[in-house]
Amino acid sequence: MDHRVDLDHTHSRAIVREIGERLGASLKPEPELPEGLKQQIDRLRELEEQSPSIIPAAERWDKVRR
Repeated sequence: MDHRVDLDHTHSRAIVREIGERLGASLKPEPELPEGLKQQIDRLRELEEQSPSIIPAAERWDKVRR
């Protein structure tokens, strides 16, 4: 299907703006985690740092990403 459509700058920007608004509406930010769950995740990270690796030569995943 080779139907070329030439749009002027005004119409092109309007389309881009509409796409952006629709994406923004569908990609809402994730809600904040409950405080209790945050504390449990932090505690798990602390315990993980204290435990030996099961693969001694491997780098820890959390140290690589941070």
